[in-house]
Order: sequence, then structure tokens, then C-alpha cells
Amino acid sequence: MTQITTLIPAYKKEYLGDLFLALRRQSFKDFKVIVSDDSPGGVITDMIRNQHWGKLTAELNITVVRGPQNARRNHEQLLDLWGGQTPLVHFNLDDDIIYPEFYRTHVAAHLAAPCCATVSQRWLSHDDGVPAWTLPLPDFVQESNGHVLQPTTEELFNSTVGTCQNWLGELSNMVLSSEGAALYPRPPADDLSYYGLLDIGFVLNASQHLPVTFIREYLSVFRQNEQQTTHSTHSHGGRVGFLVWVAYALAAWRDGHISPQTAVSAIGTATQRVVHHFSDDPVVAGYFDILDNKAGSLDQLYVAFRDFWLNLLASNPGTSPAPQATPVAKASTTEQPEQAKQADHTI
Repeated sequence: MTQITTLIPAYKKEYLGDLFLALRRQSFKDFKVIVSDDSPGGVITDMIRNQHWGKLTAELNITVVRGPQNARRNHEQLLDLWGGQTPLVHFNLDDDIIYPEFYRTHVAAHLAAPCCATVSQRWLSHDDGVPAWTLPLPDFVQESNGHVLQPTTEELFNSTVGTCQNWLGELSNMVLSSEGAALYPRPPADDLSYYGLLDIGFVLNASQHLPVTFIREYLSVFRQNEQQTTHSTHSHGGRVGFLVWVAYALAAWRDGHISPQTAVSAIGTATQRVVHHFSDDPVVAGYFDILDNKAGSLDQLYVAFRDFWLNLLASNPGTSPAPQATPVAKASTTEQPEQAKQADHTI
């Protein structure tokens, strides 16, 4: 049985050559690939079919499907298509690069200790993909002598939600177990959840049920580029990306993972960032009104923000609750469906 399914939500064709090369160079070969093509006009599908990347794709076990025309839905569609067919699953976002020992190291960590996901350190780079810098690790990781560790739920929540920082990384430097992937958050319908950021939101939700394994080894590169929606602050995705830390703080307080004091501090940190970026935004003005009227009580703030947050998510097709997904027709690399325009995968 194949051990890993690699899920690629594809939009930016110019980086895929590096991605396919990285997959070809994996020392662990027992994986298959599903590409969900959201490129304009289905150009990526045509490039794969016409062997634009030659042996890089011809010698990989690749299935290509049409994309859903929405970045977040693309991730959800890929998970639905995978459907637990392999014990492990990995999102390789189209502009990120994994190193040759990535899969071997992650598989070994999964075999050593059950977990929802293994997370390895990653470099950050500019558009060229050359490692340039990294982000600091929390003290409890820095002080650990272990190469592989499983933080407690309290350590994870306090070091991420408590500080409004994602030191763990992106989906590309995580390998999910089938049990963990089942806990991938979908858009909420009636309450606050850990939906909002695709990577840390998954970790927060899944870590309540299964451990997270952190590997202190740089095994991938997260590429910074101008096409990422993180560079488009005044968009729906931008608003969600900043306000989500308020949702996480309130949800973590509700669930008993952080103290009221830590929740208040985190909300203060998140609010400062929101004010800096959205002081004149008419949509975010609703959040400022809530703070003016409900900030004196976490209970009242929770209820008021919950309604605001659910309405914000529901206002956009990409984040609104969806009915059961309709099965998507698969296509081989020689018979491809028509493609449609898609936004970037990063929030």
C-alpha cells in the first residue's frame, strides 16, 4: 500500500518545475500525487499533458483534476479526493520546496510515535527559493535537547494563540496522518472554531485529540512571493488572516487551553495589528464596535464576536459553510477537463 499521497493545489505554474524536481529527488519513493489545477485556462494541465517538465512529471505517479475555482475549497477538495486512501497525506503548496530526506524523516517520525501530524522546521526564502532566514522557536523548544519532540497541548496553544504567532509553519512542512487529516477544520456554521488559517488552524484543532510531533531539522523552504494573498491585506482573505487570532483566542479560552489573562493579552495583540491595517475598513468597523461595547467581559465579547465572525465567513464563497462536496471527475494526464481561474492558496 502506498504510504503517502501528495496533494498539490496548483495555480502558479512558474514554480512547479522546482516542486516536481524536489519530489523526484525524494529518497523515500512510496508516494503518489494528486494535482488540482486552478490555473487560468487549465494551463498547468496542458503543460503536464504535453510533458512540459519531461521526466519530472512523466516518472511521477500523478493524477490531475480540475480545481474548484477557490483556494480554500481547493484544499478541501483535495482532502476529499484523497479520502484516507493512504496512511499519510501531505499538502505540497505550489511554490514551496521539500528537501530529499523530507518524506523519509517524516515517515520515520510517524512510525515512532502516533500523532496527528509531523512538523519539520523550514527555511524562508525570497522568490528565488534560496534559504534566507527562519523564524524563532519558542523557549520550550529551544531548551529541549531532543531532535524530535511532542509539545503538550498547553505549550502549543500558549506559544501560538497566546502570542498570535505561528512558529510551526505552513502545510507544506507538515505530513498529516489519516486520523489527523480527519480533523482538518471546515468553515463553521454556528460557533467559533479553529478554522481560518489553513495550517495553524489544523494543528490547533487536531492537537486537542492527537499529539503533534515537531522535528528540529530544516527539511523544506517556504517561498515568499508577490502572488500570495498575504500581500493583499485589504481583501476578504486579508481580513480573515488578521481577525482569526481573535477567534482563536476566544475559542482557546472557551476550551480551557489558555487562561483568561492570556486570552485578553492575545486579543489585545491581534487588535493592535487589525487597527494598524484596517483602521478605515468599513467591514472591520463592526469588530471595533464590538470592542467598544463588549470588551469588559470575555463572555459577552465571545457571543458578539462569534456572530460577527460567522457573518464575515459566510459573506464569501471561499469561507462560507458548504454542503457535502459533490464528487469531482478525475482525469489522467492525457485526458483533461476544462479549468477555471483561481486565487492563491495562501492566506
